[in-house]
Amino acid sequence: MEDTCQAPARRSGDSPMKKLNGSRRQATVARYDDALPLFTQLVLNHLGEEALAKNCFLRDAEGNLTFVHRDELPSSKLSRLSHDAKLTLGPYLSGQPVCTPFELLDDELVNLSNDKLEFVSGEGFEIFVRLVERRIVGQDWVRGISPPIKGAPPIVVFASHKGGVGRSTALAVAAAEFASRGHSILAIDADLEAPGLGEMFILENEQPEFGVLDYFVENGRGTVDKNFLKQMLAPSALTRGRGNVLVVPAVGRRCRRYPQNVIGKISRAYLDDMSSDGRHSLTLLDQMRRMIKDLCARQKFDAIFVDARAGLNETTAATVQGLGAEILLFGVDTPQTWDGYRYFLAHLARFKPEDKSEDWRFRLKMIHAKATSDRNSEARFRDNAFELFAERFYDEIDESDAQRDDGSLAFGFDLDDRTAPHYAWPIKMNKKYYEFDPVDHPQQLDREQYFDVFGEFIESLAERLRLK
Repeated sequence: MEDTCQAPARRSGDSPMKKLNGSRRQATVARYDDALPLFTQLVLNHLGEEALAKNCFLRDAEGNLTFVHRDELPSSKLSRLSHDAKLTLGPYLSGQPVCTPFELLDDELVNLSNDKLEFVSGEGFEIFVRLVERRIVGQDWVRGISPPIKGAPPIVVFASHKGGVGRSTALAVAAAEFASRGHSILAIDADLEAPGLGEMFILENEQPEFGVLDYFVENGRGTVDKNFLKQMLAPSALTRGRGNVLVVPAVGRRCRRYPQNVIGKISRAYLDDMSSDGRHSLTLLDQMRRMIKDLCARQKFDAIFVDARAGLNETTAATVQGLGAEILLFGVDTPQTWDGYRYFLAHLARFKPEDKSEDWRFRLKMIHAKATSDRNSEARFRDNAFELFAERFYDEIDESDAQRDDGSLAFGFDLDDRTAPHYAWPIKMNKKYYEFDPVDHPQQLDREQYFDVFGEFIESLAERLRLK
């Protein structure tokens, strides 16, 4: 397979740090965050920067590192590298510090296209290295950004770092508004551990038999068919207009009949399935994509809205990275919001696209939830979002020229650029939506009431999806 990763490139003109002396190596206690920079430093010292061009680091499920060399390298230097790694990395070194893919009996390590480029910095060096991650859980987080699902309409993921920011409410209101304009919307509740979208839209006696949770449990056993998919969907009786909203709740009637089984189902929903040929594992991300593809094969939709789990849960990777979707990042102006998104954006920055014609980063958008009418508050949110994106996500841009060496434009924006991911769409604070329950309070889905609160958000989303 053709190598799709660029060779590691130094980002500063400094030379690699000098070798650590023996006393410092023994005095240093390596932690998880130190291990890869320390190992990188040793490779630079013993083998030089050229050794990082096609060789990689393997980090196993426990966090232990191995330097995997695909090239023929001097055995004496490899031996010294292994010796120093044992002294330096301590508990974060594998039992085989330096070896070949053949010695690990792992043919996948021969293929450079499986590598991810990881930015590593230390004393005197900044460099990208090749890294292969192996995880028992969280494997979807390291797979990169998936392309849009073939045959599916535009997908919008409503995401947030913290709960309680009105994410699900905004989804419900936007779905109702687009239905009133004549569009068909599929709303999916992917928050398996805190379900609620079904209750927002569907009357108790109209809940479908199955939900998303049942799909993940049953699909690996070959029992999901057209009839099962049909029993996952329920129309919302609360929407008005020529269109409709079909809802796939996280849990259906069956979970309500057997509530004692829900936690057991959740623990099994995250397990990998096997492909039909028995040769590949299907992670939660794969299963989520297949579920949406199967649902879209039954019926045509104009857009799909997905309610994601708050935080950095396993399902978050499946929805945010796995669907080729527009990603709306809800937040309020608090330190918790910015700290949470700092981790998130630093992770996503690992997957900057090589093909700038299909730059998934344009699909991110901040949402200023519970915004007040105070212009200063709006400006503070924008300033904080800009600072975060500029620090962790935007490309470094020469102020005199925003063009890269290869002729493509760098991914960077001015503070007041309304098209930028950091420039938030506001949703106003309104006490009428503190407790959102349109089943008991259907007036909450009256356009006259919600448009003052959600109007700018809805129109911005309509423009992005080209749904008028």
